[in-house]
Amino acid sequence: MKKLFSLLLFAALIIGYNAALAETTPPVQPIPTKEQMKQKFEQRLNLTDKQKEKAKAIHQKGREQMKPIITQIEEKRNEIEAVKRSRMADRMQQERIAELLQEIKDLEKKAREIRKANSQEFEKILTKKQLNELAKMKAEGRAQFEKNHPARPPFQGLGAPGFLMPKPSFMNPVK
Repeated sequence: MKKLFSLLLFAALIIGYNAALAETTPPVQPIPTKEQMKQKFEQRLNLTDKQKEKAKAIHQKGREQMKPIITQIEEKRNEIEAVKRSRMADRMQQERIAELLQEIKDLEKKAREIRKANSQEFEKILTKKQLNELAKMKAEGRAQFEKNHPARPPFQGLGAPGFLMPKPSFMNPVK
């Protein structure tokens, strides 16, 4: 009888906990698809059909420019993994990885430049009113990002004032 009573009490607690949890968690909103986001973007800017066609052409041109760069970055990252698995001397490995990382950094810079150029080209097809709305959208996006990603404190380095690194035990004098 005690076992039955304790089992019922446990079940009641679990049900009560689940009900309380369901009340406190907000409903999950579905993640919009790329197509839905594109439509919302076009609606908010109130793009004409002609502008939509030009924007699509700009986007396609940008994708074609980015494709070889993305492929090269992927190849460099695969090469880094191969170097890490190789039986090369550690120093040579580190030097080669540093070279590859610099090449990746240069390729990413090219990619940023292409994106910036495409963005500027897209902005050229917009009216003043649409540019103002785009600026608002960018500001809202930045605010949303900062809300979800708080700023980190600046890195002071290991030798920064106030940073106390514990001394190894062999450096402490024996009393």
